[in-house]
Amino acid sequence: MKKITLLFSAFALFLLLMSCKSEKSLVEQSAMGYLTAMGNYKISEAEPYATEETIENTLHAIEKYIMPNLDPNVIKQNTPATIEITDVTIVDDTTAEVTYKKTTPIQVQEGKLDMVKRGNDWKAQVSIQIPEALKIEYKADAKALEEKYMGKIKRGDPNTKPNIDSKLQQNKRLDSVSH
Repeated sequence: MKKITLLFSAFALFLLLMSCKSEKSLVEQSAMGYLTAMGNYKISEAEPYATEETIENTLHAIEKYIMPNLDPNVIKQNTPATIEITDVTIVDDTTAEVTYKKTTPIQVQEGKLDMVKRGNDWKAQVSIQIPEALKIEYKADAKALEEKYMGKIKRGDPNTKPNIDSKLQQNKRLDSVSH
């Protein structure tokens, strides 16, 4: 009887270890996808590996406020980035922490990434705060561009793209030909 109990316990322990290893592998795969995309400035490619909150609050903010202000030379100097996952710690059934090393042509960085389980998938959970000054600068730039181009569009400036007047004229011609 003791042998059966011992055998059953060993088998249960084996299954537990295998499921933990499997979970670590899933966490590592998702973290690798997220970190590789972000490390190479491919923000939209990180979305499948991120929580909805991270997509809405962090990735969209990066695309809207940070990426337009980055010098293309900085991106060129910092790519390609390679990611090495150095540790995966399963904290509990729904949270994990990934330790990684990112290597670019000009630097090596180490960091940690929080992962959470959503359904059956592990997703990166990241939150950043965009400085209010950057948001104000973005809004000012957007308003200035809108005023610049809207004024030209209203005047029918032929150098403005898209030129609404010519588009309207094209549509009128197409309408008259089709009737």
